[in-house]
Amino acid sequence: MASSGKEFAAPHQAASDMAGDDSRLTDYRKAKSRPARILNHCVAAGTCLLLAFAPLAFGAVEPWAIFILQAGTALLLTAWAAGTIAFRQKIVFSRLFVPVLLFAALVAWQLLGNGSAYWYATWQKALLWTAYGILFFLVTQCFRRDNWLRWFAIAASIYGFLVAMFAIAQEFAGNGKYYWMVTNQARAPFFGSYANHSHYAGLMEMLIPFPLVLALARWPPLAQRVLYGFSAAIMSTSIFLSQSRGGIIAFAAELGVLAILAARGRRRRRQMVLLVSFCALLIFFLMLIQPVGLWSRFMELGKPMDTAHDPNRLTILKDSLHMVGQRPLLGWGFGAFEAAYPPFRSFYTDFTVNAAHDDFL
Repeated sequence: MASSGKEFAAPHQAASDMAGDDSRLTDYRKAKSRPARILNHCVAAGTCLLLAFAPLAFGAVEPWAIFILQAGTALLLTAWAAGTIAFRQKIVFSRLFVPVLLFAALVAWQLLGNGSAYWYATWQKALLWTAYGILFFLVTQCFRRDNWLRWFAIAASIYGFLVAMFAIAQEFAGNGKYYWMVTNQARAPFFGSYANHSHYAGLMEMLIPFPLVLALARWPPLAQRVLYGFSAAIMSTSIFLSQSRGGIIAFAAELGVLAILAARGRRRRRQMVLLVSFCALLIFFLMLIQPVGLWSRFMELGKPMDTAHDPNRLTILKDSLHMVGQRPLLGWGFGAFEAAYPPFRSFYTDFTVNAAHDDFL
């Protein structure tokens, strides 16, 4: 019986030892993955801070702001790469990498194959867009879980609301300076923290979908959905206050796409009612604020830009079509429009035409 008891006790002891080994292995894996999670959190937080910094630094168009943006992305990529190698993490592939890589190949051909009308301008633009590409890559690697994406959407909603409130306050109580302190040396129509009012509208167009979609979702409580809708309405109102014609048209197109998606969903009646309610709230805010000179801005589209010698933007578009005709596929060089345009210009002017004023062209 004693020997039989030992024989029965041995398997139980072995199972207990195996369970202990599994527990120790789990603890080891948790301890090993803890630094990886901490590093991932730090890189994600740094990415969010860098994304928040750029719009506040006048849209990151000054040399010092561009340097901080590029140096910050390089440091974040280095930290992520070191953690990936040290902790043997996998790289998550996204199908969105394909158009990014194709665009990078085009710019590389322009730089290496003498395909740019102004090599230095293309090189500087390529460096800046490399920083953008790094930020995009880090977001795809760090924000893998649904709860991270959810918190990112909430943070983007709060950030967009605060930026819009600041821009509105500066519009009605400003003194013609950025942040009430920095002189507007270019004397261009700025809005919020941006040197170009249309660029501010572009920022809002990217941020508005976050609170608007959260307001249409089912999982947030009703009070939070109301706050998200209010935030989206304030951000949308600031686009109209910026008087950016392209921004207003693009925002209207955004609402149209969202309405199509909502109409195709399973809860289309509820979502369409919420979307119509949002539009009604936006109209109420616009009637309350009454943006001055908004309609006249649209009427100026066909008028000269500055003087009698300057054409309207439609003339620039027609000239740009001749540029497209000569190099329809590979273009004249990324960021080199200012250098490539003069031979195709059909008018005389003392001003520099630095863009086609049309993203598609």
